[in-house]
Amino acid sequence: MNKYTYRILAASVVMALSFGVGAQAKGSDTRVTTDPSITEKALAAQMKQVSADKSVNFNNMLMQKSLGDALTDAAAPEASSLDIDLRGAVYTAIQNNRDITIADLQRKEAEADVSKAAAAKNPTVGYSWQGNQFKSTGAVNNRSYKQGVSAKLPIWTGGKLEGLINQARYAKNIADLTYYKTEADTKLSAVKAYYTYLENIKLADVQSMSVNDYANHLKNVQQQFDAGIVAKLDVLTSSTSLANAKQSKIAADNARDIAEANLNNIMRIPMNTKLNPLDKDFPEPAFDITMDQAIAMAQKYRWELIQADYNVRVANEALKVAKSGYMPSVSVSGGYNWNSAALSKIDKDDWSLLGEISWNLWDGGSTQAAVKKAKEGVKVAQEQLLQARESVELEVRQDYLNILSYKEQIRATEAAVAQAEEAYKIAAVRYSSGVGINLDVLDAELQLNTARTNYITALYNYNIGLATLEHAMGIPAVIHSEFASPLNQAMESK
Repeated sequence: MNKYTYRILAASVVMALSFGVGAQAKGSDTRVTTDPSITEKALAAQMKQVSADKSVNFNNMLMQKSLGDALTDAAAPEASSLDIDLRGAVYTAIQNNRDITIADLQRKEAEADVSKAAAAKNPTVGYSWQGNQFKSTGAVNNRSYKQGVSAKLPIWTGGKLEGLINQARYAKNIADLTYYKTEADTKLSAVKAYYTYLENIKLADVQSMSVNDYANHLKNVQQQFDAGIVAKLDVLTSSTSLANAKQSKIAADNARDIAEANLNNIMRIPMNTKLNPLDKDFPEPAFDITMDQAIAMAQKYRWELIQADYNVRVANEALKVAKSGYMPSVSVSGGYNWNSAALSKIDKDDWSLLGEISWNLWDGGSTQAAVKKAKEGVKVAQEQLLQARESVELEVRQDYLNILSYKEQIRATEAAVAQAEEAYKIAAVRYSSGVGINLDVLDAELQLNTARTNYITALYNYNIGLATLEHAMGIPAVIHSEFASPLNQAMESK
């Protein structure tokens, strides 16, 4: 870029910026201005930069025949097999999950913070040693020493230390709840992954049955075509339906393999582990809890609500800490001081005991502003608690109603499968007898495939819905000794 072009560009930028000088931010008295010289320097620096030519790799590594030889050292470990059921999947996931480990370590950090905050109420002990050398004349000693041991104990801080300790304790409680919630989240993820894998296995089986049905029908059509009974169009349409069914089967098999890898990942076992689910069919457990019972339990045990309640307490303690700025602080201190280089020269009579009262009578309004902010913080925490309660109730209601819907869908799709199977048999027999047409058989098979898929999906949704509602109600994944005994007994009886 030549100098003339550069000057025009720089002038244009400066002119554009100059129109914005003096503009005010909406709703604020702060004036927003720009410095044109900064833009000029940045533009000049950019003009001096030299763009280096970059060599782009247009070789598709996946197409290289020697790629396999280059990756021999990175070969995957030998695959193993594992029999698994729902309980085993959940147990393995909770035992191996890194998020749970991290949450456990974080609550230990919070516990250390409590000890740190409580230590501020303990006495502190200090030691000092000082030596000086100075120029002197005659026989006067030109060295001097001073030592001292001191201790200080806070008596009253206007509630500041107590507030900080309580804040740390509540933060520890919140960290514990985060740990419990992480366990429950992991359980829900494992349940979803297991049932998703089971669903995809069942769906892949459905596609296999569909391929077999289409293949058998095509064989029948071909025989009738060879005998001159049906037209070539029946063969072509049947072949196309079979090809589409095979494509759907390939996609279903791939989805099953992906679901298997995802379950392995959640359990943190080798990705290439071949799983053998012990559950061949979806369970259909009874569901007899009322919506009011589900909501009541969620309002009592849901982790986010208890955490929000602790946040209100933390905000109240922060208000106490802020108000302590209006109060005096009282402490006592004492110690020994002696002028000697040796510890043995301590003078038992040279001790001091002091009582100290400190009161900041005016700090320019800083404490007043801190108290005002803390009061608003309490209001925010209270609103967040109420908001969380409303959100949890809505979530429980939605999950509860979904379960009722899924249960009805199971019965409806179960009947639809029986009807579709009967319709397919009738259509196949009519076509073989020369009474029906090819389109009737193809449509009947398509309806049967859809009915089977819908039935499996309804069972899947029902089981996932139960797990989701359990999570929404705050039911723990692991029974800890600190949980309330009625809840503990209820969980152990399952």
